[in-house]
Amino acid sequence: MRPLPFREVVVAPESVRRALTQMLTRPSPSQSLLLVGMAGVGKRTLARSLAAAWLCPQRTPDGHCGACPVCQKWSDAGEHPDLRILRPDPDQIKIDAVRGVRQWAAFAPTVAPVRFVLLEEAHLLNPAAANALLKTLEEPPPRYHFLLTAPASDLLLQTILSRCRIVRLGALPTAQVAAYLQARCSLPEATVQAIAAFSDGALGRAIRWAEALQGSDNAPRELDALQALLGVFARLGQASLEDALRLAHEFREACKALEGGSPSRSARAALALGLEYLVQWYRDALAMQYPDAPLRFEAHRDALRQLAQRFAAPERTHDLQAIIQARRAILGNANPQLVTENLFVRLLTVA
Repeated sequence: MRPLPFREVVVAPESVRRALTQMLTRPSPSQSLLLVGMAGVGKRTLARSLAAAWLCPQRTPDGHCGACPVCQKWSDAGEHPDLRILRPDPDQIKIDAVRGVRQWAAFAPTVAPVRFVLLEEAHLLNPAAANALLKTLEEPPPRYHFLLTAPASDLLLQTILSRCRIVRLGALPTAQVAAYLQARCSLPEATVQAIAAFSDGALGRAIRWAEALQGSDNAPRELDALQALLGVFARLGQASLEDALRLAHEFREACKALEGGSPSRSARAALALGLEYLVQWYRDALAMQYPDAPLRFEAHRDALRQLAQRFAAPERTHDLQAIIQARRAILGNANPQLVTENLFVRLLTVA
């Protein structure tokens, strides 16, 4: 798929859009730019749009022109002779891929004024590949620039971070996701609202589900997996400590279905996504102490109330921090079974 013009890419927060717009007015791009944000927030779409804009000699703050000889070189598959894309294969980016880029960098741009290397999921560089990339970033070839994406900046080597300008992308409000879908999809309003709530502010995720529903009478497997996840979460307010390992197993099984919902998602990314939803569940449980506070999972208010009544707010706050740490451990290649089992034991331990 050809890259979207920057003006058509949904970017949040607005301050980030303004900063990127300003960057497009400068003579040349940053040497290395790191886009950070949760899965489905639009990192890949934005990275390709920015690359297309900077490759275009007639770019404007709205992005690439789409008509010049450089822009005409984009294929329908989204390939360009002056863009090289590295992505995990299947769960890591290996040193041979980075070496291939370094060899490619020995040549001048084909048609554009510069060349770009896009590293998707850069946190999955293996140690050898990360060190090889660091050498390239330290001594970048002339007219070569780098775009990296990752779910969190602290998952990359500090030495790589020090050579990147970091752009942090945020989630969209649920109402904005719903409005976007309603304007473009012929789905019932109740379905649109459910998709928007489940998307957790990640527009790419919501679009994928909506398109799948429009093309079939059956709900996407990913939505079914989310319902299974919420079933696991709903039992945390009443399950005993003896149930911890079984719930951890059910959580991992539901995440396997999440993995199957997106062809590009790895097993670790699916577990991390499941933990993102668990973070939101605990945030909702903390919000229960405020009667007028909006809830992401409004339909599960009774289960959230059970959790809030069983564990005091300080305990839930500590549990929320433990979930966030578990997600980082998963993305950092820790053992998934050990991490999830330890986490659910922690969540079901009554002080």
